[in-house]
Amino acid sequence: MQNSANQILLVEDNIALREALEDHLSSVGFGVRGVGDGTELNQALSVAVPHVVVLDLNLPEEDGLSIARRLRQAFPHIGIVMLTARVRSIDRSEGYESGADVYLTKPVKPHELTTVLQTLCRRMVPSTSPNAWVLRMSALQLEPPGQPPITLTVSEANLVYELALSAELLSMSRLIDLFGDIDLPESTNKLRIEQIVSRVRRKMDAILCGQPGIKAVTRMGYKLFVPVHIA
Repeated sequence: MQNSANQILLVEDNIALREALEDHLSSVGFGVRGVGDGTELNQALSVAVPHVVVLDLNLPEEDGLSIARRLRQAFPHIGIVMLTARVRSIDRSEGYESGADVYLTKPVKPHELTTVLQTLCRRMVPSTSPNAWVLRMSALQLEPPGQPPITLTVSEANLVYELALSAELLSMSRLIDLFGDIDLPESTNKLRIEQIVSRVRRKMDAILCGQPGIKAVTRMGYKLFVPVHIA
């Protein structure tokens, strides 16, 4: 069975295993990209959103459970397959609670993974909460529920994207890494980021009528206070 329309993003820090899985899934017709951690995952998502993410749990820095939670919030239509050496029942429960559609333990037979991905891709139906805002990066638009879309600049759309993808607080230091200029002092970078946030807030607040869309957490960063799904 060919799956040329089905794109898989594989998050696995074991290079040998990742390459072996990439080779197998490519051979049965999936489009596959492989990354080694959450940061590389974010970069890959900014280029193209896959149909399914195959996710290891024991990853450097951010673990797979944390990644699954923010993926499920920002991309509710994405399939998530956890592929891990964790075999305890509590690990399985935590996996499903974090947003996994399927939880597989290593070592997994290649044909089993293929079958799971084929089945998951067939039954995936895009879904969006009626109360969620939708960010359309290609159009640079933020769509409030039941309202005309808001036009964003590139920097504004990137800010909303990063806030939606973070799921929780996005720290000022991370924002400076993403949007700052290394040739400018930190105070100037902070001011530039605050200006971008202020512009997005004004656009969202005009729809929300006084309710916060983005809130500052004192001396820490910013957080979205409405659900935003990325399309």
